[in-house]
Amino acid sequence: MKRSLRPWLLGLGILGLALVLLAIDVARFAGEFHEFDAGFPGSCSTIALGGSAEDVQVDRERGIAYLSILDRASGPPSADVTGSVMLLDLNLQEPAPRAAFAYDPPNFHPHGLSLLERAGEPQRLFAISHWPDGSHSVEVAEQSGGAFFPRQTIRDAALVNPNALVAVGPREFYLVNSSDAPPGSSRLREFLFRQGRGNLVHFDGQHARVLEQGLGFPAGIAISPDGTRLYVGEALSKQMRIYRRDPANGALALEETLDLGTSPDNLNVDDEGVVWIAAHPKLFAYVRHVREPARRAPTQVLRFDPRQPRPAAGANDSRLTQVYGNDGAGISAGSVGAHWRNELIIGAVLDPKVLICKTPP
Repeated sequence: MKRSLRPWLLGLGILGLALVLLAIDVARFAGEFHEFDAGFPGSCSTIALGGSAEDVQVDRERGIAYLSILDRASGPPSADVTGSVMLLDLNLQEPAPRAAFAYDPPNFHPHGLSLLERAGEPQRLFAISHWPDGSHSVEVAEQSGGAFFPRQTIRDAALVNPNALVAVGPREFYLVNSSDAPPGSSRLREFLFRQGRGNLVHFDGQHARVLEQGLGFPAGIAISPDGTRLYVGEALSKQMRIYRRDPANGALALEETLDLGTSPDNLNVDDEGVVWIAAHPKLFAYVRHVREPARRAPTQVLRFDPRQPRPAAGANDSRLTQVYGNDGAGISAGSVGAHWRNELIIGAVLDPKVLICKTPP
């Protein structure tokens, strides 16, 4: 008795169609069909570095940019390749990088940075550091005599995969873990099914507490100048969360979730409260660049102005505009855009340089 092949063929056809639709959906989500403005109306100069400047913080009163420098293209953290924090004096016609720290902490592999300025106190620079043994810390340095001196090393079990932080006190900060998955585990499931496993952590000076879970690969965090708004960018969810913050006790309440249409990386807030968002518009190109640095990935920088009125439902959001874009030729996989006066300082995940771009008035 012969069995009909039709049910099997039908099943295979349905499976094949499902796989094709899944592939199209993943490609669409990754930005393969997304067209963005790969242009910039201003002009940029390039400063070569000994590693990539994954994050940048600016002392806007003095015009000093601090760069998180590490040869990230060489592979995961090791005792043989360590990094540093460098500075650029933006007041100079041709700024050259020089050391910001009097000396570097042991096994220093800097990632996210945060500059804390409080009246009557020395400036403090916070830096996430990834250790060769797979652990993580937050290094706190204080400025004295024009240089930063490492003062504290903060460790906590809540620092799982720390990506970015923002300091709000001498030992207090908010931090995002891109994922709560153990180091070395596959992120494929998170990407395919957009299952966010990141979280938002508050360290009160003594202990860390997880405030939000299930975030879509959070990669950036920033705070408004008055401390009443906290911003968190989610690369996997292509959105930015806006929290109302109580400066008295640090409590947060979600106020708005802003669709960005692109994958945000580091966030930077200027003195006027404007949020500058570095983003990766094409995720497949970004992943290929991380695996093979010679392959270029596009860069995008957005500007979000919270002073503008919130739009009505369905209307275009005039608060959000693109200020910079390129296809990867200018700088590949830009991870941060920090604004100072009429300049935009752009650093990258792996590219060993930083751009200083003059923005039109």
